[in-house]
Amino acid sequence: MVEFEGPKVTLGIAPSVLHEKLQDLSSVGELLPPDSVKDFTADGNTCSFKVKGGVSIHLVRDTSSLEGDMILKMNTVAPTPVKFSLEVLAAEHENGCTCYVRSEADLNPFTRMMVEPALKSLFEDMAKGMQDQFPA
Repeated sequence: MVEFEGPKVTLGIAPSVLHEKLQDLSSVGELLPPDSVKDFTADGNTCSFKVKGGVSIHLVRDTSSLEGDMILKMNTVAPTPVKFSLEVLAAEHENGCTCYVRSEADLNPFTRMMVEPALKSLFEDMAKGMQDQFPA
């Protein structure tokens, strides 16, 4: 497994409130910039979207392994070409929380070279979206 981690951002919202907000997966779509992500849809415990380059990502919520600071975990499902998790973690502090997005991906070295820039860009976009929506 390969781990990727996005930038840590300070938000003016408690982790419990952010957790509640992200229970509606359409809120995840609100964190993604429209110039990087197209065709976002959410339905109950699943969401999907296309990233630059036309790759479709299909995710399903995973409630079985929320632990510690993890407030949301989703795993890819078919027809997503790469298997990975997308996790949002938030640690409380006196004025809100520090939050970041990370992933564990099952990649060979060649696939990693292709996927890593896209995942890092996605995580940076999500961090910026959270900062814009929940400023400290």
